[in-house]
Amino acid sequence: MITNISINSIQELKDACLSEKGDYVHFRMLLAGGLACSSKRIMYFEEDNSFNVINEIDESYQDDLTEAQLSSETMIVMAIERGALYHSKLF
Repeated sequence: MITNISINSIQELKDACLSEKGDYVHFRMLLAGGLACSSKRIMYFEEDNSFNVINEIDESYQDDLTEAQLSSETMIVMAIERGALYHSKLF
């Protein structure tokens, strides 16, 4: 069973990523008011406070993003602020 857990802050994003240390964690981002979605795999590195992101639509990736870059170079922070980012967790 897959459960989608809402991510409401950068700290919740970090915590969700750390729940599966050493591996990418699956997230879904709702777009256009929920009419579409985008899937991401995100890994967080606590030691240098950076993120790696794989965009599942085209398998493109972004490495070593700071929190500022996560905000300026992706839509992830905007999705968090709008309540549109979900951690897809398998139970």
